[in-house]
Amino acid sequence: MKYKKIAIIGMGLIGGSLGKAILSKGLADEVIGVCRRESSLEKAQEEKALTKGYVNNYDEALKGAEIIFIATPVHTIMEVLAKLDKTDLDANVIVTDAGSTKKEIVDFAKKFKDKYSFVGGHPLAGSEKSGVEYSIGDLYEDSLCVLTKDKDTKEEDLKKIKALWEKIGAKVDVVSPEEHDRILSFTSHLPHVVAYCLSGVQKKNFLKYASTGFRDTTRIAASDPILWSDIFMDNKENVLESIETFKKELSLLEKDIREGHKEDLIEKLKKYKDIRDEFEEKA
Repeated sequence: MKYKKIAIIGMGLIGGSLGKAILSKGLADEVIGVCRRESSLEKAQEEKALTKGYVNNYDEALKGAEIIFIATPVHTIMEVLAKLDKTDLDANVIVTDAGSTKKEIVDFAKKFKDKYSFVGGHPLAGSEKSGVEYSIGDLYEDSLCVLTKDKDTKEEDLKKIKALWEKIGAKVDVVSPEEHDRILSFTSHLPHVVAYCLSGVQKKNFLKYASTGFRDTTRIAASDPILWSDIFMDNKENVLESIETFKKELSLLEKDIREGHKEDLIEKLKKYKDIRDEFEEKA
């Protein structure tokens, strides 16, 4: 499997790592990057994350592209999808994305199904860092990439995107957009809510006493606040459900501590530890 031209819109950590992976695996003759700023393009060129790049020039950059990856922040993905409708694209082009929420984006892309085929995607890899200077070619090795499928998804195009992610080194799971958003609200979005709040309750004069427990638990609170506020709002109902579920569990823990139910507390902590241990074993 080798493509003549793959384009990536958004050359940050995700897009840059994707470009490096595609090139290192020899999966495309050309990897074209589209950036919003000249400085971003220069960094992407320095990082060798593309073969050629453009600044906001969709017509030139996307001409003849067989696959277009949208790796921009989640709040701009629909804006990019609308721009593609006004761009001269290959008749058989497949557009996919790396957004952390899916249903709203997938539904929006259906407006343009006569212009391009869309496959929703979300690679579960990355870090609290952003920018192409943090990109690495093996970011997706042994990671999980979630692709979405509904009645409008073209099976053949889904297979192509799935195969490409697998060649990059990722394992691929296929779920509906609705399933994706509900699951990720618990496994990804809620942990960010908790990490931000845990940072928020600290008094500044306490921080010199904070150690690895605080550092490990709040690492993801160093993530981009604008990006995560967009994710929380885009997936609002699911995020609120996950927060409510967490609050109920926390209140049960609080009750055991308040009322001195040590045995019940130990049982809960054992259950939580078993879940964490199971995750670590599968990682």
